[in-house]
Amino acid sequence: MKTYQFFPTLILLIAFSNPLFSQNDSIAQADTLKMNQRVNVTMKNGDDFSGTIIKMDKETIELKTANGIMQLIASNVKSIKPVDMNQRFSFANPHDTRYFFGPSAIPLEKGEGYYQNIFVLFNFANYGITENLSIGGGFEFLSTITGSPIWFLTPKLGFQVADNVYIGGGAIVAGFASEGFATLGYGAFTLGHADTNISLGVGYGIFEGEISDSPAIMLSGTHRVSNSISLLSENYLLSDVPYFGIQGIRLMSKKNSFDFGLIVSPAFFEEIPALPYVGYVRVF
Repeated sequence: MKTYQFFPTLILLIAFSNPLFSQNDSIAQADTLKMNQRVNVTMKNGDDFSGTIIKMDKETIELKTANGIMQLIASNVKSIKPVDMNQRFSFANPHDTRYFFGPSAIPLEKGEGYYQNIFVLFNFANYGITENLSIGGGFEFLSTITGSPIWFLTPKLGFQVADNVYIGGGAIVAGFASEGFATLGYGAFTLGHADTNISLGVGYGIFEGEISDSPAIMLSGTHRVSNSISLLSENYLLSDVPYFGIQGIRLMSKKNSFDFGLIVSPAFFEEIPALPYVGYVRVF
């Protein structure tokens, strides 16, 4: 199996590294917040509260909400995020670290993660271990139950270098039971914010010590058109495939999202115009 044969397969699975706003979210960093500032507070048990900070110390957080004054125990708080007063939507985009499966350069926040399923068979999980570093992995279901598992590792780094400007990089390692493993190393640049952005990515594949002769180039973007709907476009140029892309939408809530799209590639699909794409993500 040569590099060019598995390289498109790795590209199809590039989503498994992902991001959110690079705002401080831990109680240890909460002293940067101001009194009378509007925030979203997420508890460790999954509850969410929105309101204005009245008082805050290491023990308690006093929050003025639409339902009255709340006393929150600081040790039970998972994250505190300032609310952008110009924010158009009722909740922040929880899925800005990726498109259908390709990564943006936005890092996954520390202590946050997600489970992703593609076509029912492919299962992945990613978790932010620092503000800039996430780690993840997964497996393909049918190959696993037959005793020849295909597995994946997906480390990723991401940094905000200016307002609405991010750079990042990472690797996707795919293990094949009978043929060792292959690695795709990539870099990415993202311009924009969580709801509307565009990303340029470049990656090279490595298999049995051989590096692919030509890079894979990704150009992807998203635009949130309503509280629960985003438009997605993910496009690739490969050495042996002039064009490969997925066009579609994301239906989302605070914790869940469903992706629906059409896979388009004239070189792959000579007799049919497109194939359907379906994916699901649960944030934790």
